[in-house]
Amino acid sequence: MVVIRSFTSILKNKFLLYLLLTLIPTVAISTVLAQHQVKFLEDQNQYKAQEYANLHTQNIENLLGETVGRLEMLATSIKYQKNNLNDVENLLRETMGKDLRLSGFFWTNANGDLLISTNTNSKNINVSDQPYFQQAIKTEKTSFSEVHIGRVTGRQIISIATPIINHGQLQGVLVASLRIDEIKAAIKNHVKDEMVIVTDGSDHILLTAGSVPEESSIKSSMKIAKIPLTISVLVRSENDLAFWKPFLKYLIIFLTISNIIFLSAQYFLLKRKIKKENEQTELHKLELIGKLAASTAHEIRNPLTGIKGLVKLLSEEYQDKKTQSYFEVIQMEIDRINVIVSELLVLGKPTAHTLKTYNANSIVAEIEPIIHSEANYMNVVLTVDYHSEELLVSCVKDQLKQVILNLTKNSLQAMPYGGKFSITLHKQLDNCLITVTDNGVGMQKDQISQAFNPFFTLKKDGSGLGLTVCKRIIDSYGGKISIKSNPNEGTQVVITLPLVIDENSD
Repeated sequence: MVVIRSFTSILKNKFLLYLLLTLIPTVAISTVLAQHQVKFLEDQNQYKAQEYANLHTQNIENLLGETVGRLEMLATSIKYQKNNLNDVENLLRETMGKDLRLSGFFWTNANGDLLISTNTNSKNINVSDQPYFQQAIKTEKTSFSEVHIGRVTGRQIISIATPIINHGQLQGVLVASLRIDEIKAAIKNHVKDEMVIVTDGSDHILLTAGSVPEESSIKSSMKIAKIPLTISVLVRSENDLAFWKPFLKYLIIFLTISNIIFLSAQYFLLKRKIKKENEQTELHKLELIGKLAASTAHEIRNPLTGIKGLVKLLSEEYQDKKTQSYFEVIQMEIDRINVIVSELLVLGKPTAHTLKTYNANSIVAEIEPIIHSEANYMNVVLTVDYHSEELLVSCVKDQLKQVILNLTKNSLQAMPYGGKFSITLHKQLDNCLITVTDNGVGMQKDQISQAFNPFFTLKKDGSGLGLTVCKRIIDSYGGKISIKSNPNEGTQVVITLPLVIDENSD
């Protein structure tokens, strides 16, 4: 029952972690990006509506401009007819048939009386009361009316009045009726996927073209410069899918990425946890070995001392060569057992001695003659490079010597047919680096990973504790020891020790 509860608690904690680190951030990011996408689309639609409004406004203004141009050219022609009404009427009727946008031309005198009309049903009409007529007389320029129902045609029109001035005298006013249905046709010809609404100065809808649901649309409006008309364009707005489609897309993308990151992080943490547990296991193993060694070292050495003494007495009594060879083997094995016991004691309690400050250059210099002698014996060329400054480190001198000698022994044994061997001391930031390099047989990657494990050895007569003891000693000084090696190329071991600042060497 307790196990089930523990398992349930672990699952619950992991789900909460997943929820906080993966699901919630993914949903939040996807929502923000989807909203940004919708805003971008809405801005595009707003720009589209503005473009359409500009287009339709420009088209209507062009139409008005063309109409005014035709009317003013006609007015110029009339000016030279010398008030010959028959000629004026013929000119107006001839022009009328060429422009379907206009529902009629009218010629009035200065008082607004209609003298000539291209429409047959226009009689006894006076337009002097119309604002556009009065404006034309006042400004002596072409003026426009609001949209209204024509007195003659009965249609929705825009009246355009152009005064004709001859030598400073008002000769008359030329009036043309622009058909609203022609404006609507001109707009329809340019409608694509938008809806166009034209309103007058009182916001009354004059015409519509196209179809877009107003409740889901974006609107843009522009006013016509010459007449009181407003062009409003509606384009379709984005629906709910405009949010959900990008939201789901981003959700899938970021959920995939976040899951990969989450699983990678879980894998990394698990790997780190396993590594830490392995290190703890190795540490417990070493502690156990140390305790066993400390408790049994004397018990082992006491009988060994007796055995060694008896072997010496027997070797003096039996002098034949065969027996002596047996005694030599026994003596060698006893010595080997003593070495293993000594290494186990160091492995168990490497910090038993008081640390003092020494110059690493001096420690290496003291053992250089021993190393040089061994190198000459093995036909190995030795190079020792000292640092120009003092390298003060906190250590036990004999233990650091033991580490360097152990590494030297390993390197020399890796070069049975001679080679090159070097010891280099230098400073890197606040650390002293002692580098031991050889060009011997080298090591495989799996061998490097196990090099510091107790009882792992590549030698037939090795104990497998040498490098383990070295690492244990260096670790106790707050330093590090690392190995780089390639098969048949050689090995490099780097000892990194923290430097001691402002202390005198002992």
